[in-house]
Amino acid sequence: MAMLLSLGRAFPALAEPRMRRYLSAQAASLLGSWVLDITLNLLVWRLTQSPAMLGALNFLIYLPSLVVTPLLSGRLRVDNARRLSLAVLAAAMAVAVGLTLGHALGLLTLPVLLGAALVRGVLGGMEVPSRQMLLMSLTHDSARLASAIALNTVVFLLARTLGPALAGLMFEPLGPGAGFVLAALGTAVMWRNVWRLPRPSPAPPAPTPAQGGGLGAALRFVWQDGFGRLFLPMTACVAFCAGAYQTLVPVLADRVHGSASTWTGWFFGASGVGALVAAVLLSSRHVEASLRRGLMAVPWLAVLALALLAVSAHVATTLAGFALLGFCTSFVGTGTNATLHRRVPPAARGGLIALLLLAFNGVMPLAQLVAGALAQWGSVNAAFGWLAAGLAVVLAAAYGWRWRRLG
Repeated sequence: MAMLLSLGRAFPALAEPRMRRYLSAQAASLLGSWVLDITLNLLVWRLTQSPAMLGALNFLIYLPSLVVTPLLSGRLRVDNARRLSLAVLAAAMAVAVGLTLGHALGLLTLPVLLGAALVRGVLGGMEVPSRQMLLMSLTHDSARLASAIALNTVVFLLARTLGPALAGLMFEPLGPGAGFVLAALGTAVMWRNVWRLPRPSPAPPAPTPAQGGGLGAALRFVWQDGFGRLFLPMTACVAFCAGAYQTLVPVLADRVHGSASTWTGWFFGASGVGALVAAVLLSSRHVEASLRRGLMAVPWLAVLALALLAVSAHVATTLAGFALLGFCTSFVGTGTNATLHRRVPPAARGGLIALLLLAFNGVMPLAQLVAGALAQWGSVNAAFGWLAAGLAVVLAAAYGWRWRRLG
C-alpha cells in the first residue's frame, strides 16, 4: 500500500485502481501486437531478403490509419469507444489465430502475409483512437490527464522494448507460431479488461460543426495555438525520419551485423529503452516547466542519432544510436500530445486525437516505403544518412527564422 501511495504521488494517474488495471491489460495486449508485427517482418525477410518488401509490409500495417483514424476519431464518444474496442479486439484475436493455423498448415505465403498486414493495419487504425478515448474516460481529474497520457506511452514503450526482443528470441527455436499465439493471448487479456469496464451512460449527441466539435474544431484550435502550429508539424517530421527505422532494422541487423534474428530484437529493444526513459521523464511532475525548451532541442538529437547509425559498424554504437533515436521520437510525440490535450477545448478532443495520430502514425506508411526504397537502391547505412540530412533541413527551415527573430 505504501508503495502504491508513493507511486501515486510521483505519477498521479496511478492513484486510480481502474487506471492501473487498464494499463496492465494494455501492456499485455501491446506486447502481443509487437511480437506479431516483428514476427511478420522476420517471416517476410526470410522469404524475400528484400528491403523493398519489408517496406511494403510496414506500409500496409500503417497505411489504413491515414483513412480509418480521421474518419473514426471525430465520431468517437466514451460509450461507443467501449463497444468499438471490444469488436476490434475480437477481430484482432481472429487474425492472430488465423496466422497460427496458417503457419501450422504451411499456408503463410508472401501474399497471405501482406494481406494479414493490411487487416492488421485496418484494425490498428480503429483500435488506437478508441483506446485513447477510453483512457481519457478513466480519470475524472483533469490534473491527472497528462500523467495518464504519458503513462500510457510508458506502457506502449515497454511493450516496444520487450516485444521485438521476445519475437527475435522465439523466432528460430519456437517458430513463428509461438509469436502468433502470444499475440492472441495478449489481445484476449485486453478484451476481458475492456469488457469489465463499467458501461458508461449514453453521451450527448456529437456536436455539429457549427457547435465547434470534430476534426474541424481541432484544426482551428491547432492553427490558433502557437505551440500546436509549430510542434504538430514538427512531430510529423520527426516521426517520418526517425520512425522509418522499423523497416531498416532487420536489414541493418542482417547486412551489417550478420544476423537478422539475433540483432533485430536487440536494436528494437534499445530504441524502446530510450523511448521509455523519455516517457517516464514526461510522466513525472518535474519536466513540465522545461518541456517547450526540450521540444526545441530534442529533434536535433534525432539528427545526431540517425547520423550515428549511418556511420556505425559496431554493435555498441548502433545500440546507442537506436536508444537515442527512441528517446527523441518518444519525447517529441508524447510531449506534444500531453501539452495539446491540456489546452484543447473538450468538444475538439476527438478531432485532436485524430490529428495527433495522423501526425505521428499517418506519416509511417510513406516513411516505410521510402526507407525500404533507399536501402534497396543503396546501402542501409546510406538510407540512415539520407534521413538524417532530410530531418536537419526541415529543422533548420522551421526553427531558423524563429531564432533570428529572437536574436
